[in-house]
Amino acid sequence: MAQLSPRAFETHSTHSFASAVQLDLFFKTKTGADFVDWFNQRLAGNGAFADRRIRPDAGEDILAVKREFAEFWDTIPVVFAKPAISLFDFAALMCIAINETGGRFRSRTEICGRGAKDNTGRRHEGLSYAFDRLPGIKKSYNTLAGNRTARACFCDPVFCLAHRDLALADQLSGVDDPGRVNAVWEGDLYPFEQFPVVEDLEQTGFIMQADFYKFRGRGPIQITGRAPYRKLAAFIQAYMGPNAVLQEFKAKWQTLTPDEACTASRNSDWDEIFREKTIVPHALRTYADLAVPSKNMFSMQLDLDKLNAPTRQAGSFFSVGRIISGTDDYAKNKYLPRVVEMLEALV
Repeated sequence: MAQLSPRAFETHSTHSFASAVQLDLFFKTKTGADFVDWFNQRLAGNGAFADRRIRPDAGEDILAVKREFAEFWDTIPVVFAKPAISLFDFAALMCIAINETGGRFRSRTEICGRGAKDNTGRRHEGLSYAFDRLPGIKKSYNTLAGNRTARACFCDPVFCLAHRDLALADQLSGVDDPGRVNAVWEGDLYPFEQFPVVEDLEQTGFIMQADFYKFRGRGPIQITGRAPYRKLAAFIQAYMGPNAVLQEFKAKWQTLTPDEACTASRNSDWDEIFREKTIVPHALRTYADLAVPSKNMFSMQLDLDKLNAPTRQAGSFFSVGRIISGTDDYAKNKYLPRVVEMLEALV
């Protein structure tokens, strides 16, 4: 398993950054280039980053990417819940973003689309990809801890009232008669023989509002599940800033509890909310607050043995990769080599 060397640890352990300007100054002084240029010139396309590069989208230029980078790293106190971070903190989160969103600090909603094949060769796609348990690939979001099962949603009065106009509501709403909702909606295998798996409001709109699909991964670290979304709903309900989209949802949810807001919200609501860059740092902080074993998962230990610990010990690189992905394989074989390679390249 990749480990940070004593030399790299000693070299980097005294650095501290409170803003994007300080990060920019460090990289330009150390490498002659800002982080984005240095990464693309020095690491992208090679070694652990063989399939990664920080690129502008169509219609953008690299300056837009750099502005986004600066905007995000100027929110250090929000994301990390402390005024300044170490280079280890920076590398740990930066390598997650490079994997999840190509190094961009904005939201990308988890794509179910063509899904994935299970160990029998059967493909789970669309709604079934989010719903199903795929050993060695992903957990079922329908039975994910903290989520409400689709059956619980379909029998909930708030849910049924909010989504009664959507396709399949007439077949699946169990608010008046819970017994009509099949128990299969409590499990981890989507009833694909009875219901379409297509992600289309006109065909499966009612199903798409259940937790397993609505609360799938969004943001630079793909936050997933009702628990972090509920905290974001509470943040929006207390929001006092100028963002018009967040103010709109604050007004829309003003008579609801955060949990009810989650239940009544739609998948498209969260796509709209996450398009606002204002929400990104708060989404990361929300996830970090809920993560175990650490309540501050983005803060790395200033101790080499603890940084390199191959367990979910708070403050280890492995812990960040394991919490984000849910698998040891990703943490050990994809994430850790990238963090170590990035930090060793700066020695």
